[in-house]
Amino acid sequence: MDLEQQLRASYDERLGDLDLTAGDAAAARRTGARMRARRRMTVGGVAAAVVALALAGVVGARHESSVEPSAPLGHWREIPTPPLSPRAGARAVWTGGSAIVLGGTTEVCPPAADCGSVGPQLRDGAAYDPRTNTWRSIPPAPVDLDNAQLVVADGVLVLVDHGGRGSRWFSYEPDHNRWSRIHHVSVDVGDDLSAVGSRVYVSAGRRVAVYDVRRFRVSLLPPDRIRPALTQRSVTATSSGPVVMGYDATQPNDGNEPSLVLADVWDGTAWHRLPPSDQLQAALSWTGHRLVNASPFTENGGEVNGWGRDIPEGGTLDPATGEWGRLPKALTGDGDGWSVSADGGGWFATAGQIYDDDSGRVYALDRPDGAPDYGVTGVWAGDRLLAFGGTDSAEGFSGDALSNHAWLWAP
Repeated sequence: MDLEQQLRASYDERLGDLDLTAGDAAAARRTGARMRARRRMTVGGVAAAVVALALAGVVGARHESSVEPSAPLGHWREIPTPPLSPRAGARAVWTGGSAIVLGGTTEVCPPAADCGSVGPQLRDGAAYDPRTNTWRSIPPAPVDLDNAQLVVADGVLVLVDHGGRGSRWFSYEPDHNRWSRIHHVSVDVGDDLSAVGSRVYVSAGRRVAVYDVRRFRVSLLPPDRIRPALTQRSVTATSSGPVVMGYDATQPNDGNEPSLVLADVWDGTAWHRLPPSDQLQAALSWTGHRLVNASPFTENGGEVNGWGRDIPEGGTLDPATGEWGRLPKALTGDGDGWSVSADGGGWFATAGQIYDDDSGRVYALDRPDGAPDYGVTGVWAGDRLLAFGGTDSAEGFSGDALSNHAWLWAP
């Protein structure tokens, strides 16, 4: 049994004993090892906080003190209702000028349930312009989104669908309000899309594929031949070059010893291995200045195969210098916060808190009056957090329990 299987079994066993009234059980199970990476409703980390505190030594908060925001709370206001029907689990991206909301479902998998499939998939979408505080309808996505990834490159939305054999690529241009098929991408790619400027980066086996949305050109970087090789690879685009993160493939990665993140960076001519980290999660987001994984939790291996210390899941990495760093002490996870997850630029909504990496400030993520508690979609529009849809879990997970309302948070 490898590390992912061991942690999943432990989480599933304990999740069955929990009554989670808010948050996302899928996000909880992802804590520590990217467990349910293919589950497509990313609605927050509050369940992760609840489960983490319940796991009696396997996963814990980084600090014992109560959560005290290091900055004002910020404020929510309800914005006009978008031209979309009530739903949960929609997808959302920021283009630099508008927030695009797409898809979702009308039948939600309840917390702590392991649903084999979700309900009917929606494809329609809408775009919100924060400058005018208005919504407009956009053409529906060309495919269902449950097996798709979205990324924005130079204002163009790129959608990669893994629903069949291989992958299918599409683009949406907000200025022209249309979807187009990208026919000339034939490489088989992973699901770790990221972008800097006009270039989209994604893993392609042991290599990294690059697609330029302005030149309409695909290329492959040379293979990363550094040893030990990386397993569970993921690529993130940065201004210093794409960074591939993963774990030492020569190790068992079975949970008896901690599996720490390793990273290789492409400098334009060759791959280079950065100094080793002391963190457990490899999924980092580019803020424009450095890479950040904002998970506030730690792991210690549990009582049976304890590691003798608490190791952080998240942290920071400067790919230009190879320097790894810790998150601020105020970022601890707040079980009373709203279960909305999103990252964009230097802003993160995670585990019931908001973190601004540029200033280092941590805000409480309170839930607006009347807002749903589950399946809410979040997206950063600059330094504003837009929240849309979701369901009131006390009322159910379909029908009248669903919402199509939207709110905007400002610091």
